[in-house]
Amino acid sequence: MDRKDIDKSLKWDTEKIYKTDDDFYKDVEEVKNLIEKTKTYKGRILESADSLYDFLKTDEKLERKFSKLGVYASLKSDEDTRVAKYQEMTKIADNLFASLAQELSFITPEILSEDYKKVQTYIEEKDELKIYEHYFEDLFRNKDHTLGENEEKIIASFSKLSQNPQNTYMIFSNADLKFPKVKKGDEEIQITDANFTNLELDPNREFRKEVYKKYYTVYKQFENTAASLLDGEMTANNTIAKLKKFDSARKMSLFANNIDEKVYDNLIEVIHDNIEIHRDYTSLRKEVLGLDDLGFEDIYLPLVEDYNKTYTFDEAKELILKALAPLGEDYIKKAREGFDDRWFDVMENDGKRSGGYSSGSYDTEPYILLNYNDSLDSLFTTAHELGHSMHSYYTRKTQPYIYGDYSIFLAEIASTTNELLLLNYMIDKAKDEKEKAYLLNHYVNSFKSTVFRQTMFAEFELEANKLVENSMPVTAEKLNQIYHDLNVDYFGEDIEVDKYISTEWARIPHFYMFYYVFQYSTGFSSAVSLSEKILKGNKEDLEKYLNFLKAGKSKYPLEVLKEAGVDMSKKDSLQKAMDVCKEKLEELKKSLEK
Repeated sequence: MDRKDIDKSLKWDTEKIYKTDDDFYKDVEEVKNLIEKTKTYKGRILESADSLYDFLKTDEKLERKFSKLGVYASLKSDEDTRVAKYQEMTKIADNLFASLAQELSFITPEILSEDYKKVQTYIEEKDELKIYEHYFEDLFRNKDHTLGENEEKIIASFSKLSQNPQNTYMIFSNADLKFPKVKKGDEEIQITDANFTNLELDPNREFRKEVYKKYYTVYKQFENTAASLLDGEMTANNTIAKLKKFDSARKMSLFANNIDEKVYDNLIEVIHDNIEIHRDYTSLRKEVLGLDDLGFEDIYLPLVEDYNKTYTFDEAKELILKALAPLGEDYIKKAREGFDDRWFDVMENDGKRSGGYSSGSYDTEPYILLNYNDSLDSLFTTAHELGHSMHSYYTRKTQPYIYGDYSIFLAEIASTTNELLLLNYMIDKAKDEKEKAYLLNHYVNSFKSTVFRQTMFAEFELEANKLVENSMPVTAEKLNQIYHDLNVDYFGEDIEVDKYISTEWARIPHFYMFYYVFQYSTGFSSAVSLSEKILKGNKEDLEKYLNFLKAGKSKYPLEVLKEAGVDMSKKDSLQKAMDVCKEKLEELKKSLEK
């Protein structure tokens, strides 16, 4: 579809950011000027309370201008990736960011070269600085891990080299790996990363087996290359961690959000305490599919036949707003405004970026990209991205700029809470047992995929990094063994863990994201607990949740989450989520029997 043929109401309103492209270029010049102005503070940031405050306001103005033009460039580019003008805009924004990072690299080392007490004195002297108290507390946590300006520049230069394993892996997996074709009737189908899962949904088991083996044979063929790349990634991260005086790469990664390593360990322990839920679901799959032996070529098959219900975007909007009603009148009013005020870019069009996301900056609306196709997946994607955008809206409305964002650790919670509220609503309103079973399976399968599977990834990442930490060689054989043993442990005896799935680690790009995946598990588990609290209708629990949406970075992530009613420093909150999953699995079994 050509973009010009799409109704205006279904396209996001970027004119609220800049009326014309010329306004974008004016801000580019303004950002360049602000970079130069900010540089004039070098050597005098902490000269006095006034100079500190003036610097902070100048830096804030710079960041806000830059964020605004960065958002505009990316939105316009994603509307149609073929338009050269907007590709050029993204390059301008990227170059500005690189310039900003390089030119202003003196800021953090200069501030941290001083004693924290000096900053505290300035905060006491000048009322306008009080708002920055938590910001500086967080910044000075890094003092022992921040080197001098020259050393930091060297590490920054090394950081570019350390990105090579990830960059090479992306080229290797997206461009260099060539998968074979598979024959289906008279048709020859090219296997790709993009269509692998869909091919594994085919009802013909022999066809699925052939696809599965051919697909993983390619990764098996290059497993030594993949192991070397992952070794490079882990070695780089652990080297930087040592240079910055951290005990490990994991410690460095979690330190950024002030998260105790016990949170990571608790997650793995609770998963293993409840591993029978995952094994039970695997057994149910084997039973429902009527297979004597279950293989990983069967893992994507639906337990319940799709009821093929479709939803227009207007129907999706109304269904979502009804499902989110427990979040209160103010939330629903603003969410409806988001639909009506063109936060969304709804339809697929020629050249448009695929997928879906929530974007925006402190000085713009939250914007949502969709490629809506009337499916159940599109419905849930809409609810999910709206959750992100409402989180952003409440945070920016409530917090000053310095705290007007939220950490990655919290990022997926609001979006997943929306999905779960919608899913629970639809389960309650299901017109028959078939529809109910389908939706219950969607819930359990989402839990399996996000909590159990991502924790297995997190455990693999931890064990693989131990090889580097202990100066042991990282080989494909060792990585295969770690991954094989984890699959045996997680899936139990009802599925064959073969040599092909043991190489699956080689196709997971998230292992190049440096202790990131565990946050999918903690986020989903938190959303399960929060959605259950919200559905019980307790006003105090709702108020806590809305305060969570408003908190931004005004406190540390674990503290924000704890005040919402989920304490990730303890196992109880994770266990509550496991209990809900077990209940849904039992409901699914009963529904399938009817």
